[in-house]
Amino acid sequence: MLLDVRGVIAEETDMRSSQAGDFERFFAAANPSLLRQAYVYTGNVDEARDLVQETFLRTWRNWERVSRLEDPDAWARKVLHNLAVGWWRQRRTRRKYAALTIGARDQSDTDVHDIASALISLPEKERRVLVSHAVVGLSISEIAAELGASEGTVRVWLSRARAALATELKLTPARQTKRGDQR
Repeated sequence: MLLDVRGVIAEETDMRSSQAGDFERFFAAANPSLLRQAYVYTGNVDEARDLVQETFLRTWRNWERVSRLEDPDAWARKVLHNLAVGWWRQRRTRRKYAALTIGARDQSDTDVHDIASALISLPEKERRVLVSHAVVGLSISEIAAELGASEGTVRVWLSRARAALATELKLTPARQTKRGDQR
């Protein structure tokens, strides 16, 4: 009987070891993209790292299920987006009820910080489509499949997001993204 228990334990340990290896490969491949996405969402390196860390923690906790999904990256991007929405809501609440002291920003962070601040004003779907397309590099059809929307709807959301972002950032027409670059 003791021999059978050891065999089961050894088999379970091998399975966990295999899952850990799969997760490590997933982590190495997904980390740079998720970090870029989180940075654009927040405009802050530390906040971005925190969001990505929490995303990977939740992914690991659910890895047995997530690893069997057709696109585990899409699941992680959705978790990151949901965490970013929570971050925006907390930030908005802090601004509403207390004076938010931003302090001096590094000049290199100004553009991304301004973009992140402008993203907050966009509706959730438009914000998600814009980040998925511009930062993650997903095509219109990939975004449509991930969100369960038609490609035409995704194009409309992307167009509206770009226009609103351009207005918010006071971009001149020459600096706005042209329609022809959609994938």
